[in-house]
Amino acid sequence: MTINEKIINEFPEIKIRLAEPLSLYTNTKTGGPADIVAFPTTGKQAQALVVFAKENDLPLTVIGNASNLIVQDGGIRGLVMILTELNEIWCDGSKVHATAGASLIETTEVAYQHGLTGLEFAAGIPGSIGGAVFMNAGAYGGEIKDVLAQVTVVTPQGELKTYTNEELRFGYRMSRLQAEDDIVLEAVFELATGDKQQIRQRMDELNFLRASKQPLEYPSCGSVFKRPVGHFTG
Repeated sequence: MTINEKIINEFPEIKIRLAEPLSLYTNTKTGGPADIVAFPTTGKQAQALVVFAKENDLPLTVIGNASNLIVQDGGIRGLVMILTELNEIWCDGSKVHATAGASLIETTEVAYQHGLTGLEFAAGIPGSIGGAVFMNAGAYGGEIKDVLAQVTVVTPQGELKTYTNEELRFGYRMSRLQAEDDIVLEAVFELATGDKQQIRQRMDELNFLRASKQPLEYPSCGSVFKRPVGHFTG
């Protein structure tokens, strides 16, 4: 039995594509075919795929909204797990929970709808929750580290772990997840009650600023350079 047949037989409940062009999924519209692409819809499915890849010595690449990726024309060998269908968002008091493939923009909208403030800075960031936590995404003076309470991950060995904000060792566009290759499954944000009109006003203001500076109608990674302290990359 080939590895393609094996993964299809073992995970009939998961959407799986073979020799799938990754240009279909990246914001830059770049990327050749991946050998196997899988779209888990639950954390348990994602964990099971990680274990399958490890047990079968299958190279594993994890992609979220692919808003920050340029994939080579040669594609990616092995298994590519795309998490965009793992996309639940819900509120629990002042906490907003979001699974890894949920849109960061949609998460800010859910926070707004519940009158919660703190995520406005992310209103126009086109990534997913997993990628945002992984790289400590930020804009306009705010960063994920300012509002994240905890995150649940699956390790490359298939183990589940929960990290607090402090344990993630956040830095500028950095977290410990980058060194350890842990995969985000769910994040919890601790926000504060705010005035909905002021929250909406701030989100609209930041979206206007972003649209005035970037050609959002074209394939793009947006801002790709780290900002020197006290300066702009321009």
